[in-house]
Formats: sequence, structure tokens, C-alpha cells
Amino acid sequence: MPPSVLHLSTYDSNGGAARAAYALHRAMVEEGLASTMRVAHKTIDDPTIIGPEGLAETHTTIAQILDQQAWRLQRSPTTTWRSPAVFGALSARRINASDADIVHLHWVTDGFLSIREIGRITKPVVWSLVDMWPFAGTEHYGSDTPNARWRTGYTKANRPPGDHGLDMDRIAWQSKRRSWRRPMHIVTSNAWMRDRVTASALFRGWPVHQIPHVIDTDAFQPADAAVARARLSLPMDAPLILFVSSGGISDARKGWDLLERALPTVREHHPDVEVVVAGPPTPGYRSASGVPIRWQGHVAGDAALATLYCAVDVSAVPSREDNMPLAAMEAQTCGRPVVAFRIGGLPDIVEHLATGYLAQPFDSDDLAKGLIQALDDSRHDGTWSSAARRHALDHWSTPGIIASYLDVYREALA
Repeated sequence: MPPSVLHLSTYDSNGGAARAAYALHRAMVEEGLASTMRVAHKTIDDPTIIGPEGLAETHTTIAQILDQQAWRLQRSPTTTWRSPAVFGALSARRINASDADIVHLHWVTDGFLSIREIGRITKPVVWSLVDMWPFAGTEHYGSDTPNARWRTGYTKANRPPGDHGLDMDRIAWQSKRRSWRRPMHIVTSNAWMRDRVTASALFRGWPVHQIPHVIDTDAFQPADAAVARARLSLPMDAPLILFVSSGGISDARKGWDLLERALPTVREHHPDVEVVVAGPPTPGYRSASGVPIRWQGHVAGDAALATLYCAVDVSAVPSREDNMPLAAMEAQTCGRPVVAFRIGGLPDIVEHLATGYLAQPFDSDDLAKGLIQALDDSRHDGTWSSAARRHALDHWSTPGIIASYLDVYREALA
């Protein structure tokens, strides 16, 4: 009999990491597996998801606030999201008391699970990594130099010169090293993350497996662009570029500014090009490129997202840092080419000049070249679009991925 699984994720739908966790859980349920998901913030009406009980939601909010205050004890020029994970609302006692054979961790910070409580879980643990936080300090994406602290260990001697106050990165990393005595089974979605796990001072020597995110290839599939544009009130004839970010254009990690620099060159070849932005709008913002922006706001649910992907000609993913972005995988599953920088897990998603274009990091001129070629292909015969759909079916459909996870679960139990 297959093992029963308890998935743990701070969110069930907020951001790509949460959506990837829920997609895997839902796929397991539909395959007949005993899968349950516990979250700190429940937004999906699904009885297999356990939301906060009693005062748990209040406890999570308090833990979030305290954790943010802990991060402020370190003065750093780095402005990306940090998680000290000193505080958390969910206890290992509750996890250990569950009927699950396997505990499957996803993105679990922001007041949900603390470093110490993760170490107190007595059941076999499998952890799907969506960023570098599990083997880094408080950072979710760290520098990738040969002497990066996550590679060598966090010491007083290798602290970045711009940091002041308490070294919360070092404190968090040392807490992980003390608390996580028993190796967990680590799952990465791509080769880039797998290489970093095996090179990390914390996880080096732990069992590591590479399994991509699962994508519902029935929910995300090609559809008539004209119908999709009509539903979204988008122009019928204009070439459309999609940019998706849960943080909107203000999240520097997602690279809106790099895309914006590419747009004037794209406009020279496609004068009527427009950009569709899925994410929180920025009222009054006008692109310096002069290219019109269509704000879609937060787009929730697979059906709405699939309609959006099918409405555009190409999806731009100009991230400075990224692991295995669902926006790229889902776009290709809907038969839309993806143009991105050759960073992180994107080379595992995009086949250069076959399903999209991988520009040199962080060359906006090269990004523009890729966008022009993708728009040309979309407007001509859609060769890249057809190849993108085939690639998705070959690599991200449910049965093979679930089978791979069951192998990991059995190994963890053994």
C-alpha cells in the first residue's frame, strides 16, 4: 500500500511555491493516494486541506510579526525576503501525532514552522525545495560565488562587509545545523538547484532527488487566442507579451526593469506591441518604453490563468533569480513560447530556439532579440508553440512525477 502523506505549506495559493505544493497534493489525491495538506492560510475550498484551527491563525500572525522584527536586528543592504524562522505557529508535536507516514515540506516559513520545530519532526521528512532557504541563512536566494556562505558555512570571518547588527544569517544557519541532525530527503525540481544542494555546507551528503513540478496538462492546454482575448477584453490584433509576478512590477527579483529596457527594441519590429501584467497593478505607472500596459491584477485559479496564457503570444520571464517558475511551465503547457534569461531552473524549462529563447543574463538587448523571434514565430507558423506543448506533455504530466515521488517516499521510509 502506498504511504500516506502530509504536505506542509504556509500558503495553498499565494505565489508559485504554494501553487506548486497544492498541484502536487491535488495530483496525488486524484491518483488515489492518501494525501493531506496543512497550511497556515487556507484560501482554497478543498476538504483535503487543513487550515488554521482555533487560535492558530492569530498565532501565525504573531509569529510573522516577531520573525520580521528578528530580521530587523540585522542591518543589511539586501532587501529581498528573509526568514529567520525563530518563531512558528505549528508544533512538531501536532505533526508527529498525525496519521501520515511521510511529512512532505514545501515553503514553510513566514510564521508557520520554525527551524527548531522542523528538527523535532520524528516522521520521515521529504522536502521539495523551491528556493535556497533550507540550506542558507535567512536568505531565500543567496549569492552564488565560489566562496558563498551557504557553500562554506556561516562564520564571523566571512560576513559581508555591508552588514551590521546581529548576524541573523549566521544565527539561522547555525540553528539549522544544530536542530537538523537527521538527514532529510531533498527534492529539487531542476539541475541548477540540485547542484547547489550538493555543494552546500549544510546538506552536503544528504540524499537528493530531482523531480520537476507537476502541471495539470488538462487544465493548462492550448485554446483559441481570439476567444481568450475576448474574455479578457484584450486587443485582437496586437502582439501581446505576458509578464506574471505575484509582487507586480516592484519585485526586483522578477526583473520587470530588464524587460522594460528591452521593449523599445521590440517596438521597432512590432510597433503595436503591448504588455499584459498579471499581478498587483501600479496605479498611474507609465512605461518609459512607451509600450502600453494592460493590468490584469491578481489572477487566481487554473482556468483563469490558462485563459491568460492562451490570450498572449509569448510569456516573458526576465527573472534575476528563480528556481522553477510555474509561470514559464504553465505558459509552455498552454503552447506559448517563453523568453527568459539563462539562469536558475529556466534551462530545464525552455529549450533554446525550440520552445522559446534563453537570453544571456542580464542582457536586455538579447532579451529583446528573443522576444522579437518569439513574436515572429507566433505570428507566422507557431513552431515554438507546438514544441512547447509537446515538451510539457513529455516532462511534466502527472503519472511519471507521482511515481518518482513514491520511490522517494519508499526510500525515506526504508
